Amino acid sequence: MVILLSLLMSIAHASELNCNDIKTFKTFYYCSLERHPKFEIAKLKSKEGDAIVEKATQWQNPEFGLKSTTGSNAGETVGATELEVSFSISQLWQREEQKQIAVADKKIANIEAKESLLSVQKELIKTLYRLRQIESELDLVAETINTFEMIKKQYRSRAVRGPEQEITLNLVELASSDYELKRNHLSTEKSELDSKLKAMWGPGFVVKKDYLPPLRERWMEVSLVKSMGTGFELQRINAEKEKALAEQRLATKESYPSLSFGPNLARNTQGPSQYYTYGVNLRMSLPLVSLNSGSRLLSASKAQQAQLTADYANNRAQAEKEILIQKYKSSVESLRKTSNQEEIKRKHQKIDGLFRQGLASGGLIIEAHRQIVEYTESQHEHENAAIEAYLEIKTLIGEGIEDIFQ
Repeated sequence: MVILLSLLMSIAHASELNCNDIKTFKTFYYCSLERHPKFEIAKLKSKEGDAIVEKATQWQNPEFGLKSTTGSNAGETVGATELEVSFSISQLWQREEQKQIAVADKKIANIEAKESLLSVQKELIKTLYRLRQIESELDLVAETINTFEMIKKQYRSRAVRGPEQEITLNLVELASSDYELKRNHLSTEKSELDSKLKAMWGPGFVVKKDYLPPLRERWMEVSLVKSMGTGFELQRINAEKEKALAEQRLATKESYPSLSFGPNLARNTQGPSQYYTYGVNLRMSLPLVSLNSGSRLLSASKAQQAQLTADYANNRAQAEKEILIQKYKSSVESLRKTSNQEEIKRKHQKIDGLFRQGLASGGLIIEAHRQIVEYTESQHEHENAAIEAYLEIKTLIGEGIEDIFQ
């Protein structure tokens, strides 16, 4: 609950920002989350949990009974009117288990709200990172196509072409067509991602460069020591185990006889005379037909299943964390060893300059551009792998992902 409230407060902080004049990736991220319907649903879920506990801990209303009889005896009218009020006593020893079940349900509701909200956060983060990558790839592909067009124009302008020049021209034409397909594919992917943001911001929304995350200069540190928290899935499974154990105890207590107790008031009539009597009533169910054995066996089975599920989930989460940390560190290390975007841009321009000076052949230019594009795509794949691994690590340890802005 504390984590959920902290998460909601951090997102609600977007309301203090100017969402009409967004200038940073962080601001756009929070403003987008605030517009997502699951943000409001998460807040309602947190209130729903309190209502569940309140409902379960309510005392049962007393029962009211009225009985009236009349007749005659020796020519005189006789009768009785009896009023009774009874309170359930059984709720006294069942109340604690009912409360524990409700508290577990509240935990489950809050955890589901956190899971739902975190899934939106992760999806938004990955969408924004991918949009920045697509913009970079589209620029690179456009420059490559322009270079290929220049090569084709140069070779076609020659009245006579030798075999090598003819082959180079054909290769450039094929490569140019291939990159046109690549540009169409990237444009389609960009449109699909844009549509997710338009669903939150409206059909006329346009993504600006300021909305997208910058290239990371420093990556977050992760380790098994820092990843000892309990993930949302395991939290939910543990809450379900608590609920199953409480249901098992409740089923045992429900096998006890149900009792109700309360006062009685009776008015008796005999001819012209009336008199009142007072007393108490006690009702108890007789466990002659059923001892609630079916419910007790069922709840015991559910409790055992919940325990097994929790044990397995705990072991699996630990193994997954180790794999994800290794994947994250490997991706980050690869990114640290690669050239940055500025270096790639300089190499791109240098290669084009060499061709214009007649110092590089068309075939070499085609291969160089192919290498640069594939290198950039590989960089983005490693960046996506690192981001996704980091987000999943945070999910497994049940923490927010706000430190991704550091």
